[in-house]
Amino acid sequence: MKRIEISARTVAEAVELALAQLGRDRDEVAIEVLDPGENGDEALVRVTVVEDDEEKPSIEEVSAIAQRILEDLLERMDIQAYVTSVISRVPGPQGNLEETITLHVEGADEEAMGLLIGRRGETLRSLQFLLNLLVSRRIQVWPQLVVDVGNYRQRRQESLESLARRMAERVRQTGRPIMLEPMAAYERRIVHLALRDDKTIYTESSGEGENRKIVIYPAKQ
Repeated sequence: MKRIEISARTVAEAVELALAQLGRDRDEVAIEVLDPGENGDEALVRVTVVEDDEEKPSIEEVSAIAQRILEDLLERMDIQAYVTSVISRVPGPQGNLEETITLHVEGADEEAMGLLIGRRGETLRSLQFLLNLLVSRRIQVWPQLVVDVGNYRQRRQESLESLARRMAERVRQTGRPIMLEPMAAYERRIVHLALRDDKTIYTESSGEGENRKIVIYPAKQ
């Protein structure tokens, strides 16, 4: 069985480096996060090639496992809520079908919802990471699960897209770049995607770790 341990600034970067060295795609490996890389430390992952004769769970099976584990986590946290799992399938950039499992947490009181989300979604991101970690130990593949609480992610996405468009308009008017507030990786991706078809500006990420930000520049002449 072929495996590799590798470190990088983030878990995602470490995984990409490991995949490149192994010459494998994400669905051909099992990913174990040994160190998530908090407090400025590098992330460390172990990536193991899954042999072809090893049976992989279906997305429906992964969805059911994830829902049960998340419900158990909420119960242990003494939070009364219900979880629904939604599988979405959309065409990817190369024409392949991309499957995503989103687990929606609803029904808790407002205080519990706020605790689950945390400041700027930090607790929600930690909960999502923990769920992915626990499920990956069951199925031996990193599942890329998304957790949403009280439709927070949808509302946050709409807010970020609106912010991106407003700031892009300001850049066009002034001709000067604008630096946005520090954001998590998935939030930066939302901004990049919201503006990628706008030929009058372009976006770049700047900074390190939790201070990484997006800068919107006027298009080069």
